[in-house]
Amino acid sequence: MEMWRQCAMWLIDCRVLPENHRVTWEGAQVCDLAQALRDGVLLCQLLNNLLPQAVNLREINLRPQMSQFLCLKNIRTFLGVCQERFHLKKNELFEAFELFDVRDFGKVINTLSILSRSAVAVQKGFMPFPLDGSAPDDEIYSGLSDQIDDTVDEDDDLYDFVEDEDNEGDEIYEDLMKTDEQPETQQKTGVDKRECCLQEIRQTEEKYTDTLESILKHFMKPLERYLQTQDIENIFINVKELASTHRSLLDEVRNSILMEGAKTLHQVFVNYKE
Repeated sequence: MEMWRQCAMWLIDCRVLPENHRVTWEGAQVCDLAQALRDGVLLCQLLNNLLPQAVNLREINLRPQMSQFLCLKNIRTFLGVCQERFHLKKNELFEAFELFDVRDFGKVINTLSILSRSAVAVQKGFMPFPLDGSAPDDEIYSGLSDQIDDTVDEDDDLYDFVEDEDNEGDEIYEDLMKTDEQPETQQKTGVDKRECCLQEIRQTEEKYTDTLESILKHFMKPLERYLQTQDIENIFINVKELASTHRSLLDEVRNSILMEGAKTLHQVFVNYKE
């Protein structure tokens, strides 16, 4: 059985997908599973099924309607909890855009496979995947992003399944329903969006600074032993200066966001405008 099908069966066992979900149909394709997971909602519910209250469902958007901003926030919440509560390593996780844009769904499946073998999941009694002897199915993931349609309606039957579980008294879905009902959640939407934007700014600057540091450490310095000084300057023009500047910028961005509530963040960027 293909690995993505085994993944779908595991999600059904974990009571994340209903038993009659389209991924079980005769003509099912991998894009059906990708579409079901792209908004991050079911992934967060998966973690709560494995470890109750691992994810505060009030911190995610349960009806993101394929809004990139909201879906990425959900996916990043899933990835963060995988590291913090399930002890997955960073190199075992996919990037948020690799799921949302379906750039590398094979990597998503691999992360879920590792999650299925985590101590928490195994202790729950769920059979991990893949089974020994499974055939590789990497080729079916290529070009998958072209098969995904952002205009499709949400699978209401899928979320009806979740709401049915709430009627059975499952604590996870009680939280889910309470989130929909509480008006104060809507009042916090503006705050949540602001915090998410600030997090995005900080993480973007962190990633850019890390990239510059990596270029210096893994490329420029080793090549200094083999290339002329002028060649180094031509190839890595201004990289040292950029790294130094963004190191300082990152420090001030972090300080403004984490220590001052981002009240001075605009001035930080004005100061570094030149």
